[in-house]
Amino acid sequence: MNTSLKLLIIALVLLVGIGYANFMHAQTEGFNVKSPTEKIADSTTSFLNEVMQNAKKNPSKSIPRDLVCSAECFLVIPNIEVVESRGDFRGTGLLACRSDSLTNFTEPIYYDINNIKSFEQGGGGLIILLEDEDVVRTFLGAEMHLTSENTSVGPIGKEANTEIKSIIAYVKYGGQVLAGTDLSGSILEYASRDTFNAYQGTIVPIEILLNPRDVPPILRGFDSLINVWTRDCK
Repeated sequence: MNTSLKLLIIALVLLVGIGYANFMHAQTEGFNVKSPTEKIADSTTSFLNEVMQNAKKNPSKSIPRDLVCSAECFLVIPNIEVVESRGDFRGTGLLACRSDSLTNFTEPIYYDINNIKSFEQGGGGLIILLEDEDVVRTFLGAEMHLTSENTSVGPIGKEANTEIKSIIAYVKYGGQVLAGTDLSGSILEYASRDTFNAYQGTIVPIEILLNPRDVPPILRGFDSLINVWTRDCK
């Protein structure tokens, strides 16, 4: 076999090898692409973990522990984005509520917040605590309009010394500490499509208090963190 032919064969082998490698990489990338529902779950878990770690390091600049322990539900929304067509802000996150005791929680479901009137363009996330059991049942049955009558700007520190309403709101912008925020005028709505995609089935929000079901793998990280956050509550 002459030298030219050998070089041609080697070149063809290399081209075939590169093409196969690129094909396999594309296939692998395709399998690793996460759905929007999975991305929300991951970012919600990461955001909550960040808030919890900051609370360990500096309790005086975190949510008062008594409010964490008395909360009936936790809604964590990791990313708030502007709605260009309306000029307001929105986001999607996960909600978990206490079930039959202080140590048990319902399976997480997805919720949206819409019509936020002002928010820093740099983005950030929200922690919303629901402190009243009656409000929780109303909330799970229909969308909830946040007003100055039912929503408090969340206090910061070891104990909550201010008057607390049924819903307490906190914001954390990137690189900044957690702070109370006013969400009056915004609306909390059940994100049925994201919940359906996570569970591969329909879930009626109020039924999470009545009919527990298994938490799907993509939501187990968040479910675990909520339990860790509240495990020392009496």
